[in-house]
Amino acid sequence: MKTLTNIALFAALVTPQVFAAQDNPFQHQAGVSYGANSEEVSDGVWNANYRYYTSPVDQASSPYALNGFLAQTTNFGAQYSDFDAVDAKGYGVDGTYVFDSKWFIGANYQKSEVGSFDVDTYGAQLGFYFNDTSAVAAFYNDGEDGVEESYGLQVRSYLPLASTSGVDLQANWTHFDSDDVFNVGADWYVTDAWSVGAGYSYSDDDDSFDVRTAYWLRISDNFSANFAVAKVLDSDYDGVGMSIGVIGRF
Repeated sequence: MKTLTNIALFAALVTPQVFAAQDNPFQHQAGVSYGANSEEVSDGVWNANYRYYTSPVDQASSPYALNGFLAQTTNFGAQYSDFDAVDAKGYGVDGTYVFDSKWFIGANYQKSEVGSFDVDTYGAQLGFYFNDTSAVAAFYNDGEDGVEESYGLQVRSYLPLASTSGVDLQANWTHFDSDDVFNVGADWYVTDAWSVGAGYSYSDDDDSFDVRTAYWLRISDNFSANFAVAKVLDSDYDGVGMSIGVIGRF
């Protein structure tokens, strides 16, 4: 965590004259991040990820955090997470193939290890990009014994605005064997780098609201830092969720 903080502070102090970000297209993205709750900052989760896009991704005409989604192109990724506080690790791979018709199919596999116990999960999705900034998809997930199968629907749409960058709207429904979960959220991108948003989650047992903000600090075409803070507006949830990360694009 200390190393990432030092990198981020250095990045914030670097002037544009030293690193000139031209927002050139990219096909590879790799990142490392650390997320935790303000009540237990040292008990956070490390995440590392890599994604390859088969076609160049434009990052000059939309919010940086949404470039991959708005590219609407075939991509493949790998992820790793480490939650040392509970001796848990996760490994995953996924891929999405986009047809010329704008239909797309995806698949994912995840292996989780908690102490001496491990479990494999897998999933698939089928969706359609119904315009240049929106998609709808159905998904299914299952795993080994002890993992509940789930399925559902998700829709996402980005609405560009004239005076600010735009609004990212998301909604999804997930059905488990014994429950239904609904999530809706909206993130307003004041600029291509900064967003503020809110979300609502509802299930048969509980519901909650959250507010959040995130900032994507462009240093150069090959290096960025990002920061995010979120607060669940419920007395049962203490502290503030926060994350910091570094991202490479080339």
